[in-house]
Amino acid sequence: GLSYELNENHNLFMRAQRGIRAPQATELYRLQGSQTVADLDSVELDSYEVALQGGGSNWDYSASLYWMDKENEILKDSDRMNLNGSHTKHQGFELALGYDLSDTLSLRGVFNLADHTYENDLVSGGININGNDIDTSPNQFGNLRLVYRPANSLLAELELVHMGDYYTNPENTASYDGHDLLNLRVQYDVSDDFMVYLNVLNLADEEYAERADWSGWVKDRYFPGEPIRAFIGFTWKYR
Repeated sequence: GLSYELNENHNLFMRAQRGIRAPQATELYRLQGSQTVADLDSVELDSYEVALQGGGSNWDYSASLYWMDKENEILKDSDRMNLNGSHTKHQGFELALGYDLSDTLSLRGVFNLADHTYENDLVSGGININGNDIDTSPNQFGNLRLVYRPANSLLAELELVHMGDYYTNPENTASYDGHDLLNLRVQYDVSDDFMVYLNVLNLADEEYAERADWSGWVKDRYFPGEPIRAFIGFTWKYR
């Protein structure tokens, strides 16, 4: 990797790397359906990234572009069989921004745009998936946080979490619409040693899926996310 200081407020980073991942035990031995043997090779990955970071007195940012090329990618087809030999490409852009609206209020967020595709002739469910989007890989996701700190001892944060839509099978014939969630977090430092907090997750009580996929046996599968829930707690440092 390389880094270069453009000036006192902005820095440029560049990185290239190669990685190899051996098949996991679950991919080799936790097989489903009629599959009894998974003859899988190691996954090979080449990745490249260019990033720019910096900011001013009341704002900061980080922007990065990345490209990844995978050989021998391991995928699970619509019959839930582990297959090897796929070639996939991944490219995307990530932007993180922070801005102080006032002495007590700030806005921070991270947004991702990505493109993940199969790049060789591979048949799943009787369909050649060359050029298809990789299943369960959203093209956009991120979060936006409004942070309120009226005093050093009090912090409140309202967060919007966005998950874009994505295909749930390699054939790109089934999809999940994505979701948006609201979360609220409040923290109060009673003293240097004692802190209380309140977290309210899924504030709007949205129905959503933590994960969605597709199986040739049961078709659409949704793993439901939790409804609205609250947690109250404290931390205490004993000295």
